[in-house]
Amino acid sequence: MSTLAQAAKGKIDAKYIVKSLIGVAIMILFRFLPPLDPITPAGMAIIGEFIGMIYLWVAVDMMWPTFLGIVMFGLDAQVIYPNSWQQSGVYEAGMQSFGNWIVLFVLATLLVVYALEKAGTLRRICMWFITTKVARKSPWSFTFMLILSGLVIALFLDVTPAQFFMLGIAHEMFKILGFNKGDRWPKYVVVMITFTAVIGFTMTPICHTLPILWMSIYSNIVGQPYSILSYVAAGMPIGAIIWIIMMVWMKFVIKVDKDVPELQNIQWEKIEAMKPGPMEKREKITIVISILLLLCWVVPSIISLVAPTNPVYTFMARITDSGWLFLAVVLLAVIRVDGEPLLDLGEAFQKINWLPVVLLAGIMMIASAMGENPTGIPAWISANIVPLVSGLSPFAMVAIIAVLCVILTNIANNVPVGIIFVSAGVPMCLELGINPFPLALAVCVGANLAFTIPPAYVPIGVAYADPYCNGKTVFLNGLVMCIVSAIICALLCYPIANLVS
Repeated sequence: MSTLAQAAKGKIDAKYIVKSLIGVAIMILFRFLPPLDPITPAGMAIIGEFIGMIYLWVAVDMMWPTFLGIVMFGLDAQVIYPNSWQQSGVYEAGMQSFGNWIVLFVLATLLVVYALEKAGTLRRICMWFITTKVARKSPWSFTFMLILSGLVIALFLDVTPAQFFMLGIAHEMFKILGFNKGDRWPKYVVVMITFTAVIGFTMTPICHTLPILWMSIYSNIVGQPYSILSYVAAGMPIGAIIWIIMMVWMKFVIKVDKDVPELQNIQWEKIEAMKPGPMEKREKITIVISILLLLCWVVPSIISLVAPTNPVYTFMARITDSGWLFLAVVLLAVIRVDGEPLLDLGEAFQKINWLPVVLLAGIMMIASAMGENPTGIPAWISANIVPLVSGLSPFAMVAIIAVLCVILTNIANNVPVGIIFVSAGVPMCLELGINPFPLALAVCVGANLAFTIPPAYVPIGVAYADPYCNGKTVFLNGLVMCIVSAIICALLCYPIANLVS
């Protein structure tokens, strides 16, 4: 090895250290600033930890700042939660972070989705769509069904795994159909798959980390659990309209029926060869358990609308969504086919993505604390933010916040955008005496609709770097989707969310 190579190998990353020290300094020094009345010293400390952790998550690393935040939060935890039974602040910090129910909920959801993916169910869904009679009618029908299958999968799978899963199938299909890198159709398929994964991520809170996070902040502030059914009832039509407009736009842009000869004579036997084999017993059982889980999530909300005092509703609600989810994990781990569990927990814990779990732990700890009265932050919002919008109608207020979320998330990371708007907006709605659910939903949808540049959202960076695509195509079409999304969210978030909540 040359001397130059040896020096490079042992080189210390000075920029990384400097950025890390800046974030740490913010977390430590902010507590010593004079508090802005009525914010308390503990509130100033929490704000510093909030700003410092977001800076570190965005600029340095998405993992270790959470653990530093737990230590820092522990210094003030007993002031913020004076009635806690914890003997030491850092233990309270642990309970508010990794002990938070939403963190465990996301972890268990990742395990169930892993079981479905390993069983081959997700691939089976995709291949069913693109081999139907509808898909065989024309090149555009084939394209439409391919992207529609991605939307169905994106409703139940986290955004980045959904994108990677669909891109893997698409890349294999490009080769089979004889496309080359840079060809027009593959380029736009990558864009559509990416945008579809983003849109699907906003439509349900099922296994979708950020909607779950932001709705959980909403729940903590209002003091009651959010309804999955209400979210789906509002998120699905809004997302579906945005997606349909995207597909109409893409149809006229790529003109696939005229300009893509490779799709005129598809060799369907090669496409059929990509399908999984007959459904085996382990996959059938995994699907049944997953369907039962979805029913246990949805049925209580339906019963509550028609018979809120029914003992069935009381029993199911007492177990909670998390309880049914944990029972599903247990069943998947206990039931064995040919000596192998449907869900090998040891294997699953090694394969699942721990990033959303760790990120959520830190966010929930800080976001929940910001809503506690001992910090003085809720009182400051009431005194300084509420008067600014007190003259606006609920519709106008939600519309403005929805548009701001869409714009900001396309130029900045969506995590802080969502946290800030929910943490500040929901208490503001309560102070004004209006329903906070439409605002929370507008944030959950709008703050995730990032289509333009890589810093805004991981899937956009993946599309920029995809060998069949390029950044210019993503950016230009992303601008169109940004405008469309802002308009649709502004018009529909308040009336639809208000109707179903």
